[in-house]
Amino acid sequence: MRREDPSSEVTDPLRGPGPILGLWSVTADSKLLEVSAALLPDFLVIDTQHGAHVARLTTETFGAIAFYEVPALVRVPSIDPADIGRALDLGAAGIIAPLVNDAEDARLAALSCRYAPDGIRSYGMQTPRIDPFADDYRPLCVVQIETAAAVDNVDEIAAVDGVDWLYVGPADLGLSIGGVPAPDVISVFDGSHPLAGPMQDAFRLVVEAADRHGKLAGLHCSGGEAARQLLAHGFGVTAVATDLGAALKGMANELKIARG
Repeated sequence: MRREDPSSEVTDPLRGPGPILGLWSVTADSKLLEVSAALLPDFLVIDTQHGAHVARLTTETFGAIAFYEVPALVRVPSIDPADIGRALDLGAAGIIAPLVNDAEDARLAALSCRYAPDGIRSYGMQTPRIDPFADDYRPLCVVQIETAAAVDNVDEIAAVDGVDWLYVGPADLGLSIGGVPAPDVISVFDGSHPLAGPMQDAFRLVVEAADRHGKLAGLHCSGGEAARQLLAHGFGVTAVATDLGAALKGMANELKIARG
């Protein structure tokens, strides 16, 4: 079942006010991608930084997702125009650029999503599903705020034309700020994480910068409850589960029940 037609008042739901709730795939497995898309999340991310290699992606990777009209984003391995272009050529609706430290990094990511004269993307579209020269074609450009340097430069990053979301990676951000990852953002919000204070300050700075420049602020999280809490703290975007994590949790729970 495909998603219903969007409201005429919202021309691009991924650039709307939120909340925007997605799912995350580290496997790029076509069956898991189809099952994930069938749940009709607001977006689906294929992770090629810590998951499948970007070279494994094909137009078929995006086929089942497209049937459900779920926008598919690719987290690329780095801010490499070739990797960004390849993901978009295969049919991604946008990209997530990791480890963006300053406005120069953000600008490179944004320019890599656009053709000349507005950018540096090379032409090589691989799917007829997308007309890259349509008036409404504009790939989503998401930059990750996950280092202390990025937080220091977050206002300049948010001001870059073509950047749509500032998406916080709390694990790497915790490592950068004080050597302790913070993948469980609930521990940051409730103060139990050893870096809760500086992490909360960083979260606030990202949300404020996004608001000032008309961008969306996102925060990666570990589950539905964490998603509820981060939305209450001013963030508008998150991925609420990963395919591998959900499979592991589900199978472990069923084994536990069976074994008594």
